[in-house]
Amino acid sequence: MSATTDLDWSQKYRPQTMGEMVLPQSIGNSLRSLAKSKGGMSLLFYGKPGMGKTTAAKLINPEETYYLNCTLLNSVAMVKDLERTCSSLPLSGERRLVLLDEADFLTEAAQAGLRGTVEFLSCANDFVMTANEPERLSSAIRSRFLPVHFDFLMTDDYLEALSIHLWTIAKSEKIKNIDMRHINAIVRDNFPDIRKMIKTLQFQLG
Repeated sequence: MSATTDLDWSQKYRPQTMGEMVLPQSIGNSLRSLAKSKGGMSLLFYGKPGMGKTTAAKLINPEETYYLNCTLLNSVAMVKDLERTCSSLPLSGERRLVLLDEADFLTEAAQAGLRGTVEFLSCANDFVMTANEPERLSSAIRSRFLPVHFDFLMTDDYLEALSIHLWTIAKSEKIKNIDMRHINAIVRDNFPDIRKMIKTLQFQLG
C-alpha cells in the first residue's frame, strides 16, 4: 500500500495502482485487465459517492490522463477546448484517456456537443465519465459509454476485504491493540462509502 504525507488518511492511502483498489472480484478483474491494456473503450462509472469511481478512472491510464472536473467545466466552451486540446495523440504516441469527472453536472448543450466530439476524438482518445446521478445524462450520451455500476453488494467476501484494508491502514499508522470487531462495525455502518470508512477509522482510532 502506497502512502503520502497527507494528514487525511482517505487521501494518504488513496490507491496508486488498480491492483491496490479494494473491489469485488466481479468488477476488479475487468478493471485490472483494462488498466493493463491502458484503456481501449469509453466507459461510464456510476454509483454512490465514495466508491472509488474517480480513483479507478485515473488508474486506467495514469501516464496519459486528461482530467476535467465537470462541476466547474460543464459548458459548450469546455467541449470546444477539448476538441482543440485532444485532437491528436500525445507526444508519447500512446492513446490518451479523457476523464470527465462528475459528468452529471454537464449542461444539456455540452452533452449535445459531446456526442459528436467523442466520436471525432476516438481515434486518439478513450473517454471515461463518472456520475453519481447518471439519469441526468441524456440517453444519446449514455449510449456512447459502457455503463459500469459501482454500487457493490454487501457480500461476506467484500466486507472482509474492506475490513482487511482498514486494518492495514491502522497498522501502517501504528495503532496498537486493533479490535477487528470495531473495524468490522466501521465497515458495515458506513457501507458502501469507502472514503467515509477510512475517515471514521481516523476519527475514532487516529
